[in-house]
Amino acid sequence: MAAAGTPGAVALKPLESSSARILIFFFCLATFAIGTLAQSIPYAKSFPTPRPQIEQALKDLQAYSGQKLPVLDGFVARADNPLDRYERGFYQFSIELVPGDAGSTIVRLSAKITAWYADRDVAKSGYQVLPSNGRLELDFLDRLEEKLTGKPIPAISPASNAPQTPQPKLDFSGVRSAATMAAPLPQTAQPPDEVVALRNQRIAGEKRVQQLTAELQNLQEIKRSQAHPTNLLVVRKSGTPVYSKNLENSRMLFEAAANDEFEFLDAEGEWIHVSISGDSRGYLRKSAVDLPENIAARLQASAPAPEDKFPGFRIEREDIGDFPGNWAPLKGKKVKIFTVQLLSQAPKETGPTVRLNYCLALFEKGVRESSAANPAPEGVVVIFDAADGGIAAATSANIQKLASGSLKSETFWQQGYLDPPDAFTSAPK
Repeated sequence: MAAAGTPGAVALKPLESSSARILIFFFCLATFAIGTLAQSIPYAKSFPTPRPQIEQALKDLQAYSGQKLPVLDGFVARADNPLDRYERGFYQFSIELVPGDAGSTIVRLSAKITAWYADRDVAKSGYQVLPSNGRLELDFLDRLEEKLTGKPIPAISPASNAPQTPQPKLDFSGVRSAATMAAPLPQTAQPPDEVVALRNQRIAGEKRVQQLTAELQNLQEIKRSQAHPTNLLVVRKSGTPVYSKNLENSRMLFEAAANDEFEFLDAEGEWIHVSISGDSRGYLRKSAVDLPENIAARLQASAPAPEDKFPGFRIEREDIGDFPGNWAPLKGKKVKIFTVQLLSQAPKETGPTVRLNYCLALFEKGVRESSAANPAPEGVVVIFDAADGGIAAATSANIQKLASGSLKSETFWQQGYLDPPDAFTSAPK
């Protein structure tokens, strides 16, 4: 039967069995204990509707999926901290269906509200559970009734214009309507042992988190205070070759693994001179390692142009055009073309070995400078404008592989283009 003055609210009759009363007693105790842990107190309403129909209505209303709260003010009963310190409010219903009298179904639910608390002390920030003031629960019960009956719930005008905050109350021991449920158990009631144990576990967990946070801060402070060498470079990929000299066709000492560290000694063009162990020295390609910021900035400021390192050559012209030949990998494709003039006939300045190294420098220069072009050239060509000159070419993909150390020098020249081969007699056969 309906309670007087409360349209649509169905009164709940007291449960008569002794086992049910015991269950209610422990439920009320648990409700009180959970309430002390910043949990919401459940609300309930009886509907003369079969359970399957109510379950379908709950699914249609998306009752089991959480929702964001635009604001917390007006939905939270109380909070240990100012509400303006909380962010990203979110709530989710805990719903239970209990059989009632004469085929009715009791819908009991509570809203769990969580929000991120932003404290001035970062260690104290974190998600917190806030108690609902009942507004979410009562509003949802009204919407559920509208869904089941198809009739809107009439609005009740308050006596004044001041906003009315619902009080979270619940009592299944007497005949009350869902909108005016009795107050929770008095504060003198003692929570069950299980709830006390859970609360103690939570307190112990919070203390443990504080201890771990303090330990983490100490470790971070120790790490910051430790001195770390500023002249160590790191190898990018496994299998990076370390050479005995700063030449591609020099003897390979070994292959370095990814994240191997070497002490920086000097830079010579595209080569980095490193200390291996003791008095042992070696060379790596600059593109195969990560340099410390201070060393990288210094090298960038003082990096010589290919003309400075190879005084026997001079670039006459730079173009992007079609490959001037019938070599299949680049035939008919756009390439970066360097036309070079020989300034000396001395073998030390323009001999085959120096010429190959100069080509490597221009290959990397061409790929680096034309990477922003659209479309990017698919290769680089060096044309020596001299009677005993020649043409050297390589694809951009192979140039990048050589620079990263994933392609060895012998394989690179075997897959490249040298015409005539006699002009590059030092090329591996």
